[in-house]
Amino acid sequence: MIDFETNYADIFAEQVEADPKLYPDSVKLTIKRYRKWQKRKDIWFDVEKANAMLFFTETFIKHAKGKWAGQPLILEPWQRFFFANVYGWQKYNADGKAVRVIRTTYLQVPKKNGKTIMGGSPVIYGMYGEGVKGAECYISANTFDQAQNAAGPLALTIENSPDLRPGTRIYRGKEDTVRSVKYIFVEDGFKYANTAIVLTRDNAGNEGKNPYINYFDEVHAQMDREQYDNLRSAQVAQDEPLNIITSTAGKQSGSLGSQVYAYAKEVIKNDNDDSWFGMVYEPNKKFDWEDRKVWFMVNPNMGVSVNMEFLENAFKEAKQNSFNKAEFMSKHLDVFVNYAETYFEKDQLEKMLVDDLGNILGETAVIGVDLSRRTDLTCVDINIPSFDDNGDPILKVKQMYFIPEFGIEEKEQQRNVPYRALAEKGFVTLCPGKTVDEDLVSEYVEWAFENFNLVQINYDPALAEKLVERWDMLGVTTVEVPQYPTHMNEPFDDFEILLLRESVINGEERAAIVTDNPLLIFCAENAKIITNINNLKTPSKRKSPEHIDGFVACLIAHKETLNMMEISIEGMDELIGNIYR
Repeated sequence: MIDFETNYADIFAEQVEADPKLYPDSVKLTIKRYRKWQKRKDIWFDVEKANAMLFFTETFIKHAKGKWAGQPLILEPWQRFFFANVYGWQKYNADGKAVRVIRTTYLQVPKKNGKTIMGGSPVIYGMYGEGVKGAECYISANTFDQAQNAAGPLALTIENSPDLRPGTRIYRGKEDTVRSVKYIFVEDGFKYANTAIVLTRDNAGNEGKNPYINYFDEVHAQMDREQYDNLRSAQVAQDEPLNIITSTAGKQSGSLGSQVYAYAKEVIKNDNDDSWFGMVYEPNKKFDWEDRKVWFMVNPNMGVSVNMEFLENAFKEAKQNSFNKAEFMSKHLDVFVNYAETYFEKDQLEKMLVDDLGNILGETAVIGVDLSRRTDLTCVDINIPSFDDNGDPILKVKQMYFIPEFGIEEKEQQRNVPYRALAEKGFVTLCPGKTVDEDLVSEYVEWAFENFNLVQINYDPALAEKLVERWDMLGVTTVEVPQYPTHMNEPFDDFEILLLRESVINGEERAAIVTDNPLLIFCAENAKIITNINNLKTPSKRKSPEHIDGFVACLIAHKETLNMMEISIEGMDELIGNIYR
């Protein structure tokens, strides 16, 4: 039973602080942010409002299936902490009304850790417990069938509750699927209707919608963000809108989930968006995926709804091949991984990304150019041999991408890459019209010539003939680097070595190859590698699931810069053997 005078957020925070080694760093950052908010004067924590939601949930919501079917839902301490934060933090709006601070929540936990409960409970509370009149709630997932995983238990919970069932009608479709839930009630002589609607791709638009709550489930599987963006933008008229986003980690680098995850992690770390609250159960850096302590750390419901024997059996299968390992890592350890057939591990590539490359102008550099098709992505790469804080050799990579402005919104939705936002940050150039403007590409190369000690321009000969004629006039050596294994194997192998080699940059541990452009990480994540009969490797654009142009351009430039870096290639086989495959 919930005690209305108890701060349940404090209870969990104290548990974590008392024994921090049992919890992931990502959760400890959430606790740190909570403690920081407690010291603020512009917002406050309303224990009564927080506990009203907890009381409703544990009083009126019952388990709909499984071994606890029919029993009241008793939240675990971490779940109470989550909801207490969402409903407890208050501020005054422009009209002087006390409203929720948090408008968007992101919860990422492995499978079978009560994720559906965490998404469905706010929907039920919003329809029946908050006193909202005319509340519209929308349930969205990658497919209608997947949305049923959230809508089905929600409808059963309502149907099995003598307190919630009166006045409620549940509309079902084929195969008993849940289409919508409508709760009709009368107050002061007026009739109201609160609804929960399960969305399909056919009604992705926001016409006529005024969502109070949007529940987005399993965003890791969604490649199209149109419905997500439309539903959130339709909340503009709400005083206290709420977006509930729940997911496990996924295996698609361009998914909506990977973008939302990245933003939520930034908010958790930097506390730079009050409207967002995130809680992510994932392993710490340099984790050992075979360590059972890690399994306990990232599964908060271990021994409750997560069965250790099940994980042991899944682990045995995961050790057999890369596909099963990717499944185990993403679903049970909550780690974002690439497609099982792509080459690099995501966590390794993320060590390349830095906020600032430092003062690189005037340094010796080599350019690599991958023109691709004129109707899509083109990359100019500048490789700059340099040194880290300890004086050890590293490679700094500065890139500019070029893409036609025509159809850019569709490309963003298809790939879940925010090209326009990246353009505002100086990482992408949007070319007017339907094709890449070769003049803009050439101007960028000329800018590099003027601002670096440019010693060579390497290029893929495909589609580059006219531009190379211009660059020859700069007096810089230009060299063809075709994308064949015989040409690309050596820079590829050295890229791997740099990726595995640890360096210290601005006091932080990084790979020995770094960039400030997140699109290079995206391109390298997508790279599928092919080999010839001599086992020489090259990236394959045709077989890779998404664009790899920036990665290819980096390798084209590194064909020369690998010879300029003071790195011994002794021990290459041992280093390569350590890479996850």
